[in-house]
Amino acid sequence: MKKKKTAQPERQTPAKVIYVGPSILGVATKNTVYEGLPDPLQAAIETAPFLAGLCIPLESLPEAMAQIRAKSGSFYTLYTKALHYGAESKGEN
Repeated sequence: MKKKKTAQPERQTPAKVIYVGPSILGVATKNTVYEGLPDPLQAAIETAPFLAGLCIPLESLPEAMAQIRAKSGSFYTLYTKALHYGAESKGEN
């Protein structure tokens, strides 16, 4: 006879991510670890969705940093977009 598993509510523990993009004043600081994204960063992601690609699991950090240092790859492409986004943000103030 098989036992029925009772449904238990899933615990939503915020995953730790690290922001590997450039510092953007009032939004995010380079190489900061977050447990759940702060509101300013979430708002920025809504207007510039590519920023989400710079919020990565800690285990992806070595690959991301290697690409940024080598100035090639998908992380570097997102990093340069974020540089332009940060420069445009400063101009709006």
